[in-house]
Amino acid sequence: MLKTGKVLLAIAASFSLVLSGCGFQANSGSNMKLSDEQVLRIAEEGGITTLDTVKANDAITFNVLNNVNEGLMRLGREKQPEYGIAYEYELSPDKTKYTFKLREDAKWSDGEPVTAQDFEYAWKRVLNPQTDSGYAYVFFPIKNAKQYNQGQVDASAVGIKAVDDHTLEVQLEKPTLNFIQRTTMIAFMPQRKDVVEKFGGKYGTSAEETIYNGPFKVASWTPQKVLLKKNENYWDKNGVKLETVEINVVKDLATGINLYNSGEIDTATLNQAFVDAFKNTEEYVEAERARNYYILFNHDDPFFKNEKIRKAINLAIDRGTIANDIMKGGSKPADALIPSSISGVGGKNFRELSGSYVKTDVARAQALFQEGLTELGMSEPPKDIVMVSYDATPLRDVAINIKEQLRKKLNLEIKLDSPTWKTHVNKVKNRNFDMAMLGWVADYNDPFNFFEIWESDNEMNFSHYNNPKFDQLMDQARQTSDPKAQFELLKQAEALLTGVDDQGSAGFVPLIYYSKAFVQKSYVKDLYRHPFGPEYSLKWAYIVEKNEE
Repeated sequence: MLKTGKVLLAIAASFSLVLSGCGFQANSGSNMKLSDEQVLRIAEEGGITTLDTVKANDAITFNVLNNVNEGLMRLGREKQPEYGIAYEYELSPDKTKYTFKLREDAKWSDGEPVTAQDFEYAWKRVLNPQTDSGYAYVFFPIKNAKQYNQGQVDASAVGIKAVDDHTLEVQLEKPTLNFIQRTTMIAFMPQRKDVVEKFGGKYGTSAEETIYNGPFKVASWTPQKVLLKKNENYWDKNGVKLETVEINVVKDLATGINLYNSGEIDTATLNQAFVDAFKNTEEYVEAERARNYYILFNHDDPFFKNEKIRKAINLAIDRGTIANDIMKGGSKPADALIPSSISGVGGKNFRELSGSYVKTDVARAQALFQEGLTELGMSEPPKDIVMVSYDATPLRDVAINIKEQLRKKLNLEIKLDSPTWKTHVNKVKNRNFDMAMLGWVADYNDPFNFFEIWESDNEMNFSHYNNPKFDQLMDQARQTSDPKAQFELLKQAEALLTGVDDQGSAGFVPLIYYSKAFVQKSYVKDLYRHPFGPEYSLKWAYIVEKNEE
């Protein structure tokens, strides 16, 4: 995510994470007395961009939508898909047809029933080429989904069919082992046709012009705060303890810590200045994410089309300083694409099996940079390069550090553009950048999550990276159901995309594998933080009496 989700066979059937600490169960206290005030106050580093599940494509927005909507399946407390609006499903003997049975007591926030037609409508709306959804490609395992998205067939030809109000049939092109995992994604959530058509282009632009079927509903939404209220029409409302959730936008993490210490919020993200102070306290929480941060190059820009320029920038950057001195909180220097929290084969994670492809080598970086300039007929680098970066700490500090590193090591002067998150997303989507910092989090435990966005025809390929050999390797990986063979193909693809040697193309600049550190009041219980997909689920969280901590 920006967020993401991906297609086709997973490397491993297992959903379990390789590293401990991925996903955190907050201090469960089942025998403690509930507080009379079930109000949770949290902080996010940016605002949401939409309430339309079809158009959402960033992590913070996903966090909210995950708690006000629900798909057929949801990511559970054990980091595996569990039933949501569906209560069972059947898979055909040839493993190409899923039949989902929906709960008859599932309702929307206005009391109307959630039906199979709502899922058929929403999924086909994602695929409709007029919608221009960035997540259409995650539905492509479904029969004729890609063809519909490309305008080759009518919507009626797509393998998504509401048999009756409570039965949904999904016909796949071929067996897809991670299809159930995929149904936990935001894009797979239902929508009401009558409501979407009623509000038209305004749907999802305000709390009042949206409808919800999850544990909570959005009561209000401003740039400073999103206020959630318990959805009394939710099918499992008795399992939801919280009555109110305040999601405060706090871009400066030091401000968040001050709000936490003064008792104005109940959990806050820690930055580099505070990790050490809280690390040994009971309120410290560290949650690893299947997430990386990196720098995109605009491959349509002649300067960044030059492979030696890209490799030089990769080799010049000291990622250890970024991870250990700026980010802290458990983040690690990124030496490739796939984080260590994603599974590989044979019970090992992808990263340890594949190795590393990038490390700092300033002397080689300087030599390659000069060679690249010569190939471009330039005596010095351009002075007007702008990198779209973040407007909140600590990522804002990372951008400043990168700017200084490139100036000192390559004599490359770049300017920083640090807009609001919504503008940041729009600039990246519209390719209005020379360089751009971005993060990507897996929607589920599958390395394809990270690879597909670099394919030449993928809508999430914001940098316009285009390498026919990479595309070929991805196609071959899709065609095999042998996990070992698939891993070897993906390993080659990663080396090509990421590598700075003669065989690599240095298509982007990996920076860090992200872990996030928090402080959380001990009276907050069962706030589950996930390693992939949306960051947290509020459904099971509750507040105990402070004297019961």
